[in-house]
Amino acid sequence: MHRIEITTKPNGAGRNWLEVGHFETDTLGRKQWIKKNVPHQESKLTVDRQYSPRGETIDWIVIIPENYPFALAKVTYDRLNPKEIELLWDPNAASQTETETEQTEPQTDREDKIKRAFELAAGNDELTNLLKELLSQ
Repeated sequence: MHRIEITTKPNGAGRNWLEVGHFETDTLGRKQWIKKNVPHQESKLTVDRQYSPRGETIDWIVIIPENYPFALAKVTYDRLNPKEIELLWDPNAASQTETETEQTEPQTDREDKIKRAFELAAGNDELTNLLKELLSQ
C-alpha cells in the first residue's frame, strides 16, 4: 500500500485538484494525460478528505493498493499555466522493488557527496590529496 498526503486548492487563482488516469502517446509521439476518474469516486482507492474551516483548501490522504493500474496526478490550472500536471504516483515507477531503490539511493547520495567534497577542495592540493587518500582506503 502506498500513502500520499497532499493539499489542493479547489477555487480561485492557481486552483488545483486530483485526478486518476494515465498517460497515452498519440500518433505524433506526444504524451497526453487521459483522465479516468477522481480519487474520491474510485472504488479501489481509500480516500480521506478534510476541508479547511473556510473551504479554501482540501487535505487529502490517499491509500493506493499494490496492483493499482492507474496514476494519480495533481492538476493545476491558472491563467499563466493553463494546465500543469504533476504526477504524484505512477504504477510503472512503483513497480520497482523497494530493495532496488534502497540500494541505489545511498550509492548515488555517497557519489554526490564525494563530488561535492572535491568541488569544495578544488585549488587546495593538500586537501585534494587527503580526500584521494581517504577514499582509496
